This record gives sequence, structure tokens and C-alpha cells, in this order.
Amino acid sequence: MILIKNYIDNMRKIGIIGIGPRGGYALERLIFELVEQNCLSKIHISLFEATGNFGNGQVYDLKQNTSNWINITERILELEKRKAMITETVKIKSFPSYHEWANKDFSSYSKDEIDTYPPRAKIGRFLSERFQSLVAPLIEAKIISLYKEHVKEIKWTGNNLLQIITNSSNYDMFDEILLTIGHQSTTLSEQILDWDKFTVNKDNLALFKSPYPVNNYLNHKNLTNTSTVGIRGFGLAMIDVVRAIAGKFGEFSMNNLESDLYSYQTEYDIKDMFIPFSLDGLPPVPKPLNARIDDWFEPSKTSILSFEKQVGDTQIQKEAKNSHFLITAFATVAASVFSKLENTNNTLNLPKEDIKKLIMRWLKNQTIEHSLITPTKQPVEKSMYDFVAMAKGKANINLDYCIGQVWRHCQPSIYKVLSFNECSDEVFAEIIALDESTKRYSYGPPVESIQQILALVKAGILNLDMINNPTIKLTNKGWVFEHSEKLITVTIMIDSVLDSPKIKAVNSSLVQNMLDDGFIKVIHDDLGVATNENGYLISSAEDQKIPIALLGRLAKGTVIGVDAILECFGSRPQQWAKQAAKNHINHLNKN
Repeated sequence: MILIKNYIDNMRKIGIIGIGPRGGYALERLIFELVEQNCLSKIHISLFEATGNFGNGQVYDLKQNTSNWINITERILELEKRKAMITETVKIKSFPSYHEWANKDFSSYSKDEIDTYPPRAKIGRFLSERFQSLVAPLIEAKIISLYKEHVKEIKWTGNNLLQIITNSSNYDMFDEILLTIGHQSTTLSEQILDWDKFTVNKDNLALFKSPYPVNNYLNHKNLTNTSTVGIRGFGLAMIDVVRAIAGKFGEFSMNNLESDLYSYQTEYDIKDMFIPFSLDGLPPVPKPLNARIDDWFEPSKTSILSFEKQVGDTQIQKEAKNSHFLITAFATVAASVFSKLENTNNTLNLPKEDIKKLIMRWLKNQTIEHSLITPTKQPVEKSMYDFVAMAKGKANINLDYCIGQVWRHCQPSIYKVLSFNECSDEVFAEIIALDESTKRYSYGPPVESIQQILALVKAGILNLDMINNPTIKLTNKGWVFEHSEKLITVTIMIDSVLDSPKIKAVNSSLVQNMLDDGFIKVIHDDLGVATNENGYLISSAEDQKIPIALLGRLAKGTVIGVDAILECFGSRPQQWAKQAAKNHINHLNKN
């Protein structure tokens, strides 16, 4: 052990904290750059992952329930192949792309074939296998060490070196550190804090402050076939919660996804088991059923290039007073797509310019009423049936559905040209809020998920009476919901609302200590931290260069589009890796 320690102490040391998909890919790209530059020498990389899920992280845990699905179709999950990397001391084999690994050749698929959305655990297997095949030879060559430890703090030491403090040890002499820490715990809302106090010493009640892992409530003694479960939030995580619990007491029948026949069977007499609710009561919107229908909403390459040129214009960004420049450019693209659709509800035959104006109005206020737009005040069950029919190409397309799908196709361009932009912090915060507001559509679930929810509604197992911002009173019997003179009492409450990357709400010791030490410059009260184009932190002291980089959702404010797995394998980890490799080359040249 002493020999290994002495060996490491003579190396240039890099620490990577958080080895999920993003951290694993960042490591892969760093090794690639070092091999390409023939400088994979005199370096040691320490990898810290508190969950022990190296390469796949918590979100893609291998042991999670199969009811947790990704919401990106496998068709576009083009996680690239890794090339073989060979030096005199290390031989790293190539690793297939996701499509090759999953034996999916989408070039030969019919566009009418229904899109598939695999369990997250399956993606986890791909990520874990890819990571292990990368690090095994590097561990043998003493280039990498793995630590299943929770990092609590990063400290400056002498000579511009960094120290990593974990829950069990201290690690010294790091030349630079990369943070890819993903979702961080945040301070609880006042409502959840009140509920937490309320449930203390009440064995008849149970509060779960996170939807994951689902086994926390699936295996709880209070969950029976007679339970009534309140679910805070009406989005993707809510669907995972409902699907997991429903799977414990029965099963869904996929008679024919092309039809509306979808059912749920159970041997129990279950009534009103699920009571979801949210502030606006609006449902998640399913993505198109297959590639043929999805193609209806894809802008032309010319439109995309024009859109990128306009939105990416730095002078326009500098002069922007709000998000209007983005809304205007996008509305032009979306109006063109909608006008070319053969099956719309445009019975008034509105010209393209009027449609563009309506799109702009809707993006600024999604509650506006118009014959082209799905009414927000109609029963949520009807909205879900309507959206399913649109997603299957069996109903006329409403304008809002079209906007959401076109926005999804434009998101890669938005993320590319508006990360590290020239907009003011306030304008960029508005742009990010705009992107978030479309996610009910653009980040929607597969059709099958909404059909499962509707099957539970039809069976009387999922009750939508309280969906739109009910009054909630706390009693010894549980949470009493009231809406439109109807009452329902629930004894189990699950919070499925996932935290936003609001840096000042994060309560992890690592982030708090970095804020206290001035390592982090906060972009905006509602957003994350400042980084440069290579991912390195811009400290609160402008003239202080800190050898710490951060990739991922806490950088939301400098970059946009940080959560999707496709972004984990995107250009940002590559840019960091190139700079980190350059830093190492400079070090070797000096010595």
C-alpha cells in the first residue's frame, strides 16, 4: 500500500467527483485526449462516486424497478461507439454504440414501428459495462483509483493544490478537480417541512419526500391494496410512482397499442388508490408514436440553420431585453411546420403569419384560449385522450401539440447556440424558464405511459378529482383533499416533484462549502453557477483562477440543456477533456 501511495504522490493528480453517465464519459474523453497526444503518463485520476454505481450513477441504478422508464426513444439514443485506445502500457478495447450494444439497427426499421422506451436499468447496464471496460486496464496500470465515498468538501492547500475531504478520509495534492455531481439535495419546501413534522409519531401515515427509489414505498408496511396514496406532482416521476405501485397489485394489458384498448387487471377490489395533484392540473403530453409521425414535426435543415443563425447572433443577444428574440425566431419555424401539416384543426384557415403570432402569444402565456389550442380548462382525462390520439396520428393536430414537438426538435440548436451566450443574466434566466415551460410537451412520456394512466382512471383506481391545486388539511386520519365540494383522505403521501438546479437552495455540504469559500459565482438567484466554455468555474473573485470544473445541472445559468443523457455524451465533456489534457501537457513540458 505504501509503495502504491508513493507512486501516486509522484504523479499529477486529477479528481473526478460524481461518476454517473456524465462523469464516466468525461473520463473516457480525457483518456482519449491523453492517448491522442501521447501523454498518458505521470498522471493519476481518482474517481469518487458515493453510490458505488460507477459509470451509471443513481439515476441508472442496475437494481431499480423496471417500472422506471427513460423518456427518450431508443431510436434517437445514439450514444457513440468508443474507439480502441492503445499505448505501450495500456490497451483499452473499443466499446459498441448503444444501438450496436442493444442490437438495434434503426436504419432497417420501418418508420411505422412503434418507438421503444426501455427501463432505466437497461441503460444502466450499458453505461456500467462501458465504464468497466474502460477503467479495468487503467486500474491495472495504476492510472485510476475508485472510491465509494461521499465527498463533503474541497479545500485549497499550499502551492495551489486541492484537498478532497470525504465522509471517511482526506485526499491531498490534487492539481485539478472535475465535479459532475448531478442532482443535489435541496432545502425542503415549507409544505413538505410541515408535512414532515405532521407525520412524526403517526404510524398510520407515511410521507416519502422523493419518488426514488420506488422500493422505499413499495416495501412499506402501510402500502396495501386498500391504501389511498396522494402524489404531489403530475409529471414523469408521477408516472413512475403509479406504474410501480400498480405493478405490485396487478398488471397492465397491452392488447394493441395502435388501438385505444388498454386495461389494468387486479385480483383486489381497489378504489381511488392514487390521488395525484399539481398546481395547474395539466397532464404530461405523449411524444409521437413512431418515426413517421415524429417526422411531421421536424423542421427542414434550412429552417434550422436560419434559426441557429438568428438566435446565435451575439449582437442580438447583447441587445436582448427579454426572450422575445428567441420566441420570434422559433415561431417562424413552428408556423411553417404547422402550416404544412395535412391534419390540423385549422378550420379557420389562418394564414402562416397569424399562426406565428398565435404561437408567440402561447409561448408567453400557455393558458390562452383559442380554437387551435387544447383548452387548459377542459377535463384532464379528455386532454390526455386527445393528446394520445394526436400522438398516434388519429386526430387533428392542435397547435400547442405541434409547438411542443417542434420545440423538442429545436432544442439541440437552442442548447448549442445559447450556451455561453451574450445575454444578460436576467434574459438568460427568462430563456431557461421558457424552455422549462415547454417540457410538459418536449420532454413528454411515451404514448404507452399515458394509456396506462388512462387505464387506471377507467378502472376507478386513479382519481383525477383533486388534480388541480386542491385545498389540503392535516388531520389525525391523514391528508384531507378538497376540491369542488369533494373530499378524499390519503394516508400515504409521495412527493414526485424533482428539485430544480437552484444553487441557493442546494443544501449539500460540498456545494455550501464551495459557496462559503468563494469558489462559486452564482449566475442568478433561480439558477446555477458560472463556468467558462471549458467547464471551469468562474469564482466570485474575478481575478482568481480555480482549477475546478463543473459539468451538469448546477451549471444551468451558463449553459442550457444539462439534464438529458444525450447531453451527458455531448460536446461539453469533450471540451473539458481537451482543456484538462492541455493542462497536463503543459505540466509535462514544464517538468
